[in-house]
Amino acid sequence: MIELAGACFLAAAALSGWLGWFIRRERGLWQRRADIDAKQASAGTPATGAAPGLAANRTGWLRVLDAPVLVQVCKLSNALQQIHRESKLSQTAWDRDIAPAILRYLQFVQLLPASEAHHHAHVGGLAAHTIEVIRAAVTLRSGYLLPKGGAAEVIDAQRDHWTYSVILAALLHDVGKTITDLRISIAERPDGPGRPWLPVCGDMPSAAAVEYEVRFAPKSERNYGAHRRLPLVLAPRIVPATALAFVAREPSVMRELEAAWSGDDATGVLAEIVRQADRQSAASNLQQGPRNQFTTATAVPLVDQLMDAMRRLLRQGALPLNRDGAAGWIGAGAAWFVAKRLADTVREEIARAHPDDGASIPGPAKNDRLFDSWQDYGLLECNPDTGQAIWYVEVRGEGYTHEFAMLKFPLAKLFDSADDYPSEFDGDFVVIPRGKTRSTRPDEPPGDRLSGAPKTGDAHPERQRASGFLPPPSPVPPPKPTRAAVKRSPGHEQPTSEGIKSETKECEVPGTATAPSRNDEFLSNDESATAAAAAPRKHGRLPPATRPVTPFVSVPKTDADGGKSGHEEPGDAACRFMAWVQQGIADGSIPYNEAGAPVHFVPEGMALVSPRTFREFAVLYGDDGNGLDPGTSPSDKQGIGIQRQVIKAHWHLVGPGNSNVHHFGVIGRGGKRVGKLAAVVIQHPERWFNPVPPSNPSVVPFLDPKSSEPSGASS
Repeated sequence: MIELAGACFLAAAALSGWLGWFIRRERGLWQRRADIDAKQASAGTPATGAAPGLAANRTGWLRVLDAPVLVQVCKLSNALQQIHRESKLSQTAWDRDIAPAILRYLQFVQLLPASEAHHHAHVGGLAAHTIEVIRAAVTLRSGYLLPKGGAAEVIDAQRDHWTYSVILAALLHDVGKTITDLRISIAERPDGPGRPWLPVCGDMPSAAAVEYEVRFAPKSERNYGAHRRLPLVLAPRIVPATALAFVAREPSVMRELEAAWSGDDATGVLAEIVRQADRQSAASNLQQGPRNQFTTATAVPLVDQLMDAMRRLLRQGALPLNRDGAAGWIGAGAAWFVAKRLADTVREEIARAHPDDGASIPGPAKNDRLFDSWQDYGLLECNPDTGQAIWYVEVRGEGYTHEFAMLKFPLAKLFDSADDYPSEFDGDFVVIPRGKTRSTRPDEPPGDRLSGAPKTGDAHPERQRASGFLPPPSPVPPPKPTRAAVKRSPGHEQPTSEGIKSETKECEVPGTATAPSRNDEFLSNDESATAAAAAPRKHGRLPPATRPVTPFVSVPKTDADGGKSGHEEPGDAACRFMAWVQQGIADGSIPYNEAGAPVHFVPEGMALVSPRTFREFAVLYGDDGNGLDPGTSPSDKQGIGIQRQVIKAHWHLVGPGNSNVHHFGVIGRGGKRVGKLAAVVIQHPERWFNPVPPSNPSVVPFLDPKSSEPSGASS
């Protein structure tokens, strides 16, 4: 037996040595092949618009390349090393599962673009964008304890499974564009006849292709929803079976990955991480990346159309400046334009000069799309208080004073030379702090003048947000902390009062605390904001929010007037509750402004759905936030205690008849009310969030048909 064991040991050692030699040999062959291909590529004749050495013989066609060559020509080696390092995966796991998946993906997408006229529209754009998204997603993943709310031993046991799923979700998030957005022709020999490439049948090398041509699908044939569902179809062509088997060892993680790949769950943690990483990559490329497009691209980037029209209008004097009734004013090295008037005038100019392009410009009801485009490309200066494009400004000229919702463009972005700058405005600009304007609607007519009066012609009174519908917020200005928080330790630890008592103590917020922005989902007809659990969202949009929701360092413990109002100091339980809400909004564990969310932001403040929000806190931490007593079982009254503590803190809005709970209607398509929710409204949410997320336009004060006042119930 001893001899047999010794023989087995020697055989295993020999096999291990052979495997090590084989892996080193394969790596060496890959590197030598990459060097050879790179030298051959340097002698090639580039097609117009293609990088040198990547072009095929005929104009506009590209060579099919192996994965190692693609890594080299797209300069991805450093990024891949960073991904491996940030992932904290073992070398064995990386070499067996993740590296092959990435290399297969690169071989699948070759040098395709990520878009026709937006971000990463250049040769190799899809590969570059995907690697950027993976790198950002892995970095963001380090700020999450997954699964959310899981026990420490579960979080530790599933660590690598979640890391795999984050990488794989990011890897395939845009792979569907090869089917929905692009039309690829391949040829099996140089200058040979072309035929369509069918991605569902495998990559181009598997189809014996040696070169390919990229064309773009007509906009009428593109289906963004389909592109989000296709990763599940294409995954078997790209992801090694060993990687899928590893993730599947934890069924709950595998379900999350399948939901992300199928597009069924836009609210899951994987979708959340990938969405944030996708935004980071797109924003970086739009502001700093190359602006090249494929020669076959026909779409002109929206931002180019906007800027060409804007500069033309300025040269023609069609945007009057520096007078009463002007479209803009010049001051402090910038041009301040009335937001709605600029968008409408530019849209009309594009339609006049280029009628064919004018039809593709977002309409008057979508001016925010134009604002977003200017902002995404870094062409305007954002309001630092909100992180958004709109500024609220009082313009004081000779004989006139007006308040406008405005856009601020640095003059250097509009004119080629300082000699072309218009003369300075002989007057004053006064930037109005957030919440101090008489109106906060950038599209308010006439001329974007800020006005607090509601539209009298609104056929749906629930859509009107006049201050008379709910009692106006307290005139006492909200307290301002001395320092804003920049970091917070990740996870879902029990909030403590000690962490929120000090005005100077710094909280930690993970880099993942980014609010959803420019997403396509609002409350829809068949979704109620009162649902106990959010169903997958399939329609509508979320209001835009373009900056991280970063909590302030402290929860105010006294009234803004120095505690002279007679209210007792907020209790520790209320402070723990608000710290929990603050952290949950910041790290994404508490959804807001979406179907089934427990929190909605409204003009009156932050609406905490009652009793759901308070019950969820009590289930986790008990009614006092100190944890649950052993043997505690759920009850219908759970959450009442913490709700009373929050109400005692007097942070909330008190309604008619001293009611503490307000009722809101949920507006669906066509302006019809499709649901109802009850909520405690916390005033001055800027005490806890900076910036405050935008109001949800689908949640409005609920009017009792028998009364002109919104209904409320005391609690």
